[in-house]
Amino acid sequence: MKALIILVLAAMIFGAGGYFTYEMFIHPKVALEREKELPPPPPPPDPSVPDFEKAAAVRQNGTLLEAREALSAFVEHNPQSSKIDDARDLLGDVNTAIFLSPIAAPEKEVYIVQKNDVIGRVALRMHTSAELLMRANNLQSSMLRIGQKLSVSPGEFSLVISRKTDKVVLLNKGRFFKQYAVRSWPPIHAKKAAAAHKASPPLPKQMGKVIDKLAWLNGARVLYSDKGYINATHWIQINIPGCTLYGDPVANADAPNAKPPSGGIMLPPDAPAELAALLSKGAPVTLE
Repeated sequence: MKALIILVLAAMIFGAGGYFTYEMFIHPKVALEREKELPPPPPPPDPSVPDFEKAAAVRQNGTLLEAREALSAFVEHNPQSSKIDDARDLLGDVNTAIFLSPIAAPEKEVYIVQKNDVIGRVALRMHTSAELLMRANNLQSSMLRIGQKLSVSPGEFSLVISRKTDKVVLLNKGRFFKQYAVRSWPPIHAKKAAAAHKASPPLPKQMGKVIDKLAWLNGARVLYSDKGYINATHWIQINIPGCTLYGDPVANADAPNAKPPSGGIMLPPDAPAELAALLSKGAPVTLE
């Protein structure tokens, strides 16, 4: 009988100890392993999405000026939104549609061509570029007529090239204007761009400027006043190594001149021609 009692007491003691050990050490570990196997919980709903949808609807149903106001407000007040890139893409398209056309806008001026005016002189007088005057007024020739009305869009453009976001961002007077997706980095920046995506310290900034805008057509250099300039192959030369901007070559590209000899940053096909109209030589550039 005593032996039986001893066995029962031993079972109770060791059973309690085993249960205690399981609850304290084994069970939490098993629960943690099971939790790791579960799919991640869905993210909480983004409260800014309805506001984005309203702004996007204005783009579809309203005027360009109304869309600019709605999208600008969304971008300014919702920088952390899951829809911020979509909003910036829409806003960039609206900004360029207004800026590179004769569409009336509050910030634009109207210049009336006088006797002896030439487009270069008008551009100098109005603090803009001849390329931009031609593009914004849909001019097919640099010849002007007395009394002709020219729409002048004021701009102070700069660029930010971001290796972390794979974007080239165009700013006007320090405010967002448009962004372009980087399709390919040159070797000099490829590894740093990959590293910038990780949670590593920010890369040091490099400051530079636009030093030239080149256009090629049928293997020859062309100027803004030449026929076919807008459809030429464009490069934006920047005095930071490896940062010349060029477009993704397309089937009908001027193949020998589609890519700069020393490489560069490849953007969508139409981006360099657009940037050539908007940027001036000397425009500030930041590589980050």
